[in-house]
Formats: sequence, C-alpha cells, structure tokens
Amino acid sequence: MTLLSRAGEPYFIEFKSKDLAKEFKPEVYFDEKAINNKKALGLPLYDWYDLPVNPDFTTELKKTSDSIGYNLRWFNGVTAYLTDHQLKRVQQLSFVKSVTPWRSEKIISTSLQDSINEPLREKFDVFNWQLNTMGGDLLKSKGLNGRGVRIAIVDVGFAGAQKNIQLSHLFNGKIVDSWDFAFNKALTFDGFSSHGTTVASLVFGKIDTFNIGHATESEALFAKMHSPGKNDKMLEEAWIKAIEWCHQKGAQLVNSSVGYVGKPHKSDMLSGDICKMSIAGNIAARKGMLIINSAGNERLSNWKRIAFPGDADSVLTVGSINSETGVQSSFSSLGPTRDLRVKPNVTALGNVYWYNGYKLKEVFGTSFSSPLVTGFVACLLQDDSSLKPMGLIDTLQKSSTLYPYFDYSHGYGVPRASLYFGVDSIYLGTPSIELKKSPNYLKKGYFFLNYLTHEGSHVFYQILDKMGYIRNYYVVRFGRDQTTGFLYGDPPKIFLNDLEKGEKIRVFHRGTFIEKEIK
Repeated sequence: MTLLSRAGEPYFIEFKSKDLAKEFKPEVYFDEKAINNKKALGLPLYDWYDLPVNPDFTTELKKTSDSIGYNLRWFNGVTAYLTDHQLKRVQQLSFVKSVTPWRSEKIISTSLQDSINEPLREKFDVFNWQLNTMGGDLLKSKGLNGRGVRIAIVDVGFAGAQKNIQLSHLFNGKIVDSWDFAFNKALTFDGFSSHGTTVASLVFGKIDTFNIGHATESEALFAKMHSPGKNDKMLEEAWIKAIEWCHQKGAQLVNSSVGYVGKPHKSDMLSGDICKMSIAGNIAARKGMLIINSAGNERLSNWKRIAFPGDADSVLTVGSINSETGVQSSFSSLGPTRDLRVKPNVTALGNVYWYNGYKLKEVFGTSFSSPLVTGFVACLLQDDSSLKPMGLIDTLQKSSTLYPYFDYSHGYGVPRASLYFGVDSIYLGTPSIELKKSPNYLKKGYFFLNYLTHEGSHVFYQILDKMGYIRNYYVVRFGRDQTTGFLYGDPPKIFLNDLEKGEKIRVFHRGTFIEKEIK
C-alpha cells in the first residue's frame, strides 16, 4: 500500500462503528507471545481497540479518494488526502463520525553525532563503564540479560544492522519480525539512516564478552516508520501503525527514540490526551505493552519542552545526563506536561560510545539514553514478569538515583540496579548534607545548605508550592571541590520572605533527602 496521489490535504477519518460482522479470533490475529503476555498479566485476550476497521467503509472511501492510508484499529479510522470537494463528500457519508486535519509537519527528535578515531579493542572497556552507571555488572551477576522479553525498536532506519557485529547474535534467531511502515513492505537493512541500528545496539548489543546494551538475550522486533524525502506515509500515521503491529507481534517493551515537536504542535498540547501518538502510548500500556520514549533534544531550541508522545502518562519518558558532569545534558528536553506531571520520568547517559564496525563513535542525544533504559527495564521484567507497564514505571522511578526527589530536568534520576536490589552503600549511609537556618534567623531569616560530606558535589533543591507542584528547582555546587580543589563559592540562600506558608523546601544529595515545610 502506497499513497498513489497526494492531491489535497491530509485528514484523519474516524468511523462510527467497527466491523462486528465476523467473529474476532485473537489466536489468529496475535502472535503466540502476545497471547501469553496477556494471560500472564491477567488481561483480556482482546478488546474493542483490536477489532478491525470495517472494510466496507474503506471501500466506499476509495470511490472518493485514491490516497487512502493505513487502517488504524486503535483509532477506528484511516488517513486520506482530500481536496475541498472530496472533504465535503466524505463528511456527508453516514458511517463517518468525524474528519479532522492530520498534523503532517513534524520534526524528528533524533541525535547529534560526532565521530572520533580510537584504537579499538583496548578501548572497549568504555562499554562496561557505560552500563555500570546503571549497575550493569550487578545485573549480569544476577543472570539478568533480558532473556524471555520481547523488545520492539521503532525508528527511522536500520541501515547496516545486518552487518554490524554488535547485532550479529540477533540475526541468528532472535529477530522475530521486521517491517517497513514507511512503504508497507518487508524491511531491508539499508537506506539513508543507521539511527535505529545505533539504538538497537544500545539495547541488545554485544561484542565477544563486552556488552553494549543490558538486554543481550532479548528477542527483537524492528519497525521502520520514516524515509525523509520519499513518498512515504505520514510520520504519525506510520508510527501508530507500527505500535499496533508491535502489540500484535507480542512486544512487551517498545523503544521509540523519535518524537515530534514544533508546528503545528504547540506546547499547550502536552497533556497526554491530544496528540494521537500520546493517546496510542496510553492505550498500549493498558494492553500490557510499555513504550519507552526519548524526551527529545530541544532544550536549546525555541520549543525547549519534551516531545510527543513523551507527554503521555503511561509512556516512560527518558532524558539524558552528561557523562562528565552527571547532570542534565545541555540539549535534553525539559518537562513538565501541561498539567504539571513529572517528565522526563528518568534519565541516563546521553553521550555514549558505540562501534560502527570500523571505529568507536561517540553519539549524543536522548535517542541513546532511551535504549540504555529500555535494556535495563527488560532486566527488571525478566526478574519480575508480573510487572505491568505502570508497575514498571513506578518500580523504575523508585530504583533511580534521586528518588523520592524529582525535577523537570532529571525526573527521578538514573535507574540503578543497586537501588532496585536495595544494596546501594551510598544510599544506606549517613547523611551528607543539612538544611540550616541563618544565624540571625529572626531578623534576617533564610535557610542555607551545609555539606556534611563530599563538599563541592552537586546538590539538588527545589521549592514546592502549596499544591505540591514545583515552583523553582536548582542544581548547585558550592564550597571547595575535594577532588580538584576548585572553589565554587558560598552556599545558596533561601530567604524566608520569598516563601509562603505551606510551601516546602526539598533537598537531595547523595541519598540524603530533606523536606522542610514552611509554617
């Protein structure tokens, strides 16, 4: 199926009813893995969203437009390009519920990349270091490698994947299926972009004894949904169809290192229930499949905010941190959602190394923090297969380095295996910071921070308003760095005159969490 004619503008046509004439057989439509997933989680084998679009409706539409796109079961409709005259005819059809303009201008939130030349094998220890920022060795010691978990990668291209040594084990029986939703044909591992190849490597990859991703033993699904400059499907349409396919094929996790921002999207649409991609993310979670989406690289742009579908409540949205500073990367998109929910949910390294078959490359972007988290989540799911998507999100957040603190740059921090297993020595230790009152509190009242250990390291603090929402948040360093000797200056002062009764000061430093309510 290709769009043969593009006269007119794109619209989404929603139907009033579904095809109920034939008995729906889930064991025929779904992969066996999908059926087993649903049974294991106590979910119904199918629901209304799985029922097909009525073929009689699409047949009738083809009499008006020759550019009919995919049947989208979850939204009970199709896409079509319509002239003004065709639009009026379609709106008058008795089975049509609504016709809305389809937002077709999108910006893909992918990566910034920079190549470096490094001697090879002696530098491969960097892979261990990357994974150990999340506890890779501890996961391996527990035998957790994603075995038994099916992960889909929805991305813009997988050029070179079949020849990449990091993924060679996948092509020996671990790739369940693949499809090109840009052109509705079998996926070929060539083309313009290796973005998805890089992403997949950071989920599944390994070279000999070196793991590049946490989930080296998981099964894989590959779905391509875009080919820039080509006569392909509209991006949002292809992404949604790919997500439906992932569910049909039994994916438990989906890594989506793509997102959409800018015109005609607006930041006041970041509510999780407007953009169809975001709605699809919530539907997927209810059906037992968790979408893990990159937050986007828009912090330095006019947009600044997270990308769709990362605003969805049931999508796990991943920001990035800088490997040198340990705090948010300069490009990583900011939360919150319009209704002030915490986004991103978590973070991971956003400047990482991978091997392209010839040399090590350092790649930048939330596109690459997301797959590190996806592999980590696969290990959690292997450890506890009873976890449903919202339970996975909750468990992951509680296993992250800032929990119970959060902000709109870092979410709850970086997931760490030692926190998941409750064996992190730093977080079980003595307090490292304190919140103190000014010496002359009654005349010039303010609070200030005082290190008890690790002077000069990052401190996170924020002001919550009376409703419990973040009013301001900061990441600061002060005093003298114990490693470099650099002097950062005096601690910040939080003046009482700037606070209202009922507001809270919250502080986090190396596992020490302080919450002070203003009386």
